[in-house]
Amino acid sequence: MAEVDWSDLPKELLNMISQRIDIEIDLIRFRSVCSNWRRSSSVSDHHLSLTINFPLLKSLSDSTITSFCCLSKRSIFLIKQQPPPQQQTLIRPWLVRITQNSSGKTKLNCPLTHISHLSSSTSFHLPRLIDFNKLSVLHLGTDFITDEFTSNSVLLPQKVISIGKHSLVLGILKNCTPQLMLFRCGNEPWEWIYDISTTSGDICVFKGQCYAVDKFGRTVMIGPDSTVQLVAEHVVHGGDRKLLVESDGELLLVDIYESLHFNIKVFRFHEKEKKWVNLMNLGDRVLFFGKGTSFSASASDLCVSKGNCIIFIDDAITNYWMQGGNGVYHLDQGRVSSVSHYHEYFNLFSPPPDWILKS
Repeated sequence: MAEVDWSDLPKELLNMISQRIDIEIDLIRFRSVCSNWRRSSSVSDHHLSLTINFPLLKSLSDSTITSFCCLSKRSIFLIKQQPPPQQQTLIRPWLVRITQNSSGKTKLNCPLTHISHLSSSTSFHLPRLIDFNKLSVLHLGTDFITDEFTSNSVLLPQKVISIGKHSLVLGILKNCTPQLMLFRCGNEPWEWIYDISTTSGDICVFKGQCYAVDKFGRTVMIGPDSTVQLVAEHVVHGGDRKLLVESDGELLLVDIYESLHFNIKVFRFHEKEKKWVNLMNLGDRVLFFGKGTSFSASASDLCVSKGNCIIFIDDAITNYWMQGGNGVYHLDQGRVSSVSHYHEYFNLFSPPPDWILKS
């Protein structure tokens, strides 16, 4: 059988394949194969939009669009180097967030978040070039942030999620009582979703659909045509705050009790029965929550000894029990501690590992 020259595939087929790629780093790798693949998969025509033109409003009652700002897409990656065959010890991976703003500039956030226990005197020099094609790169999550905008006279989104080829955006407003908003890219006005309050609740993308939960656990799915469908009733005897995260193909609800004693319960979404089911153990999964973001990873991918825990990467959760954020909650122990007390978790956020600095 004659060898196939993959570089000679038809341009139309290559473009069709590239349009099915949902992760930026995979698109970069696809376009790096050869010049023909690169020419056949234009980034500008791809649905992986790195920025969203976001209309600014003065108030909920005034739907007049005053101006626009850009929402920049941030991707969270776990970068790993495979150890040589003769080396049995695990090599510490690197957890980073990469942002590309509206001007096309790429920024590498390292460490992923501010850690109060990380010495300000710690300095390092990153190599000028990091070849992701030679590394194992795992995409963990995506969030959106506003480009620098200082005005207090407009409403800005607290959290934004985006789905679909035409960037259907679901956001929670800042500077007012949390209210869900729906927006389609372009100059169309916002659509307000009054069927559910997001006070102490959350939004999340799961299986390509937008989900929203309120403080009681009542959960809805918001369709591309703005329809709102109830998918789960409230959680009985629930806590004070609800967070959503997709983990290993499942939608999880993290219920935080903040009053008398800090406690966390985790529930799994049961689609057929349309209810939240109490999940006693996460197995080897580790859940991460921060400002405007949530993601998960396995303990084996993170090169840590055990999972079954929840890590808060910034001050998104602040109270007496979680001073300054950066806490880790162990479900089997029922207690929260500083991330700095656990070096294997702490090292995920600290400066780059030696194998990156020496590359």
